[in-house]
Amino acid sequence: VESHLQPGLLYVGMDEGVFWCSKDDGQNWEEYSDRLPPFYIRSIYPSRFKKSRVYLAMTGINNDDLNKYLFVSENYGKNWRPIASNLPNEPVNVILEDSFYEDILYAGVYRGVYISTDRGKSWNWLGQNMPAVSIGDMEIQEREKELVVGTHGRGIYYVDLQPIYDVAEMNFKPGKNVLLGIPPAQYPKVRASHGEVDKASITKVPISFWMEENELLELSIINQQKETIWKKQLEAKKGLNQFRWDMVIKREESSLPYFIHYERYIRPGKYEVVLEAQEGTTKQELDVLGWRY
Repeated sequence: VESHLQPGLLYVGMDEGVFWCSKDDGQNWEEYSDRLPPFYIRSIYPSRFKKSRVYLAMTGINNDDLNKYLFVSENYGKNWRPIASNLPNEPVNVILEDSFYEDILYAGVYRGVYISTDRGKSWNWLGQNMPAVSIGDMEIQEREKELVVGTHGRGIYYVDLQPIYDVAEMNFKPGKNVLLGIPPAQYPKVRASHGEVDKASITKVPISFWMEENELLELSIINQQKETIWKKQLEAKKGLNQFRWDMVIKREESSLPYFIHYERYIRPGKYEVVLEAQEGTTKQELDVLGWRY
């Protein structure tokens, strides 16, 4: 792996915990393996924020060792410090530093993805709907601000990082309930004259919010005539939450002949999303765009 900050600064990891560094594009190498476990070096990530900082993930799975091995060095690998902290005690396959925030790290482990917002002092499970599967690799799509994850046998997943970045701007301590910015939504493609939409064209709207405590809240959508056209109660947890809305404002089902179901989707236009909790009310704008493709 080559440094993001200095061309020619190279790192190589080998079997049995052997780590090498070259500062002259590979003409000369120094071994910095002191005190590293004698296991396979699975992932190396040079920091984007400090030239001498480098992260390292190791796995002992080939030696029937299923423990966690995750390290950082602040001096090109000469000295290593463990940062596995409260990660589950299972192999760590890949370590990734965030592209925009120095303190945010992502770890792909034997059963899922974890995030640290304090450079490895503590870790939390990231996202939902990720199967308990070994993570093979991770990349950040910087333009879209998405974390893309490749798994061992269960396909590819991604998660939007913008809500995390929004809270990072508040140092992960907003001090109050906050409804975060909502990206523009898109009205689904209509495929029949009677108005039925193409289900494959539906993109759920991510409504993200930070809560100071676990509590029951209510989300509402208000149109420009100040009418409530949709509402839902949710059980929110302390910290960062996200509800993915299917854009349906009315749904009916029936067993009557010729009647299977009816769904009305929110029409293109400008709306207001309101979050009501015990502490108070917070609002954000929602822009629903017409079908563009």
